[in-house]
Amino acid sequence: MSTNTGMRSLLIPLGEKHFLVPSACVAEVTSYREPERVADMQPAWLLGTINWRNQRVPVLAIENVLSLPIFAKNLKRRIIIFYGLELNQVLPFYAIVATDIPRALSVAEDHLGQLHDEKPTGVVFSVEMLSENVTVWLPDVSYLESLFRKSLGFLGLKG
Repeated sequence: MSTNTGMRSLLIPLGEKHFLVPSACVAEVTSYREPERVADMQPAWLLGTINWRNQRVPVLAIENVLSLPIFAKNLKRRIIIFYGLELNQVLPFYAIVATDIPRALSVAEDHLGQLHDEKPTGVVFSVEMLSENVTVWLPDVSYLESLFRKSLGFLGLKG
């Protein structure tokens, strides 16, 4: 019997790829709704904003940020609301779109295999998850939030 309990995490599908994030970083997984555009000339990395708990939450076009193929629209899409970690006073939440329903799981060190050298901008590391037989990416939250930091005025926020 293993004494290694692991970290509670979410495996978030992004097309053929997956983000692996600690559950504590995620405020909520909610049904998909079309983000509203912020402006005619908004950045390619921004899908728009959604209304969530009476707040405007910006939604990253994560496939553009990570240089992935554009995700096909499907009925299983979900919006993943993340806690803002570095800009939490100005931007307490932001979101991405998952291509399917995320799975909660407990990840222990022995569930992870070898690190991969190839990883896109916006990813801290890429590693084989042996227990799921998939390669997972740990997102670079600092990089993702830096996109918002550069565009606070554009989003109608004050830093």
